[in-house]
Amino acid sequence: MIQIQPKYTEKEKWLDYAKKRTLRYEIIEFSFAYLNSEIDNEQYEWYRNSGLSDSVHGVFIDNYPLSFNDDIRKLSREHCEKSCRQAKMIGAENIVFHSTALPFVRAGQERLWGRDAAEYYSFLAEKYDLNVYIENFNDIDYDPLLFMMQNVQSEKVRICLDIGHANYTRYSVGKWFEKLADHIGYIHISDNNGMFDDHKILGTGNVDFLSADDFYAKKNGNIPLTIEVSSLNGLDESILFLEKNHLFGF
Repeated sequence: MIQIQPKYTEKEKWLDYAKKRTLRYEIIEFSFAYLNSEIDNEQYEWYRNSGLSDSVHGVFIDNYPLSFNDDIRKLSREHCEKSCRQAKMIGAENIVFHSTALPFVRAGQERLWGRDAAEYYSFLAEKYDLNVYIENFNDIDYDPLLFMMQNVQSEKVRICLDIGHANYTRYSVGKWFEKLADHIGYIHISDNNGMFDDHKILGTGNVDFLSADDFYAKKNGNIPLTIEVSSLNGLDESILFLEKNHLFGF
């Protein structure tokens, strides 16, 4: 299942393109817009009525639901629950949240984060009846996510592997798939040069798409995969790259 991240300001153009290419939606706009303002109900209705909105990218900017600070944790969890309600409002079944494991802190902190993350995201999955996927973000390695999956209490909690994020870590994209394979149920693809999360047009960086394509093929394409390119022109160029290289069923 191939998804794109549409822009409401150009909703008709994105809808036409999605229908032409038989693509689905992962809505990312809700993840930051409402931090300082509310989303208009018409926007929710549009995405629900499109019939394409399978997934929502949950809040991630300035959000730390596993903070040791009571105030930060409380506010962040309110935002996470709002993201879940937004997903339900548009008829989505999936929601993606960024991992918030501290990348360079160890001495057991990674295990504490994994335990607490497993408990919290299991709670969200069951309360809202959503498939909850935790995406590698600032993670420099896969250990915190592994510890999380060892403690999850809901079958609805799995990992979203972002290969663009994995590309600038201590391990190769292929190694991430190898270590997390049993727990991955969702993929994000973008491109960069191994330094920053640039979200380049696919094929213009050095991200390893072959490892992701191999994993996707083993799943028979039956997991969500989102192309993270923010413009329609860039998206079209990216899909032409996928077609040329026979990746992800294109």
